[in-house]
Amino acid sequence: MELVQQIVAFHTRHNAEPEAIDLLMEVEDLDLLVEHVDRTNFKRACLYLISLARLVPGPDDMFDLDIAFMINLKFEEYPNALLIALFLDNKEGSSFELNDEMVSEDEEREAMQDIINNAKLSEGYLTLARDIVVMEAKTPEDIYKVLNVSFHFIDLTLDAYFKICCCDDIPS
Repeated sequence: MELVQQIVAFHTRHNAEPEAIDLLMEVEDLDLLVEHVDRTNFKRACLYLISLARLVPGPDDMFDLDIAFMINLKFEEYPNALLIALFLDNKEGSSFELNDEMVSEDEEREAMQDIINNAKLSEGYLTLARDIVVMEAKTPEDIYKVLNVSFHFIDLTLDAYFKICCCDDIPS
């Protein structure tokens, strides 16, 4: 096992994270990856683990994602950890909880937890619909009526502009 650790350390220092991960999967000791990745290579390692999770059968796919989750938490990449946690939740029922290190204020923690849980998602969509005035369904005639009124207004405005600026000889 000493030789495996030396090889993995060499691979992770020389931008060969996929080879290190493949070796660790062969010896069934992927946990070692967490201690060998550093700030310069953890993103590549996590991307490879996430891509690999789609190709390996269960329960190895969950284990690969769990390792990527732990690496992201280790380097405080909370948004990526959240995405992996949500994907894990869809498959096995785990959840993502905010702790004191991630968010210090209670008010901010509550707002972040609402975002994570999609608690106010439909409220946001309704506010957006009100803002862009699409609460009631519109018929094609309503849309074309608005366009025709707009085009007529533009036409009148352009005619007035040309009459004032250019000359008075333009027929209307």
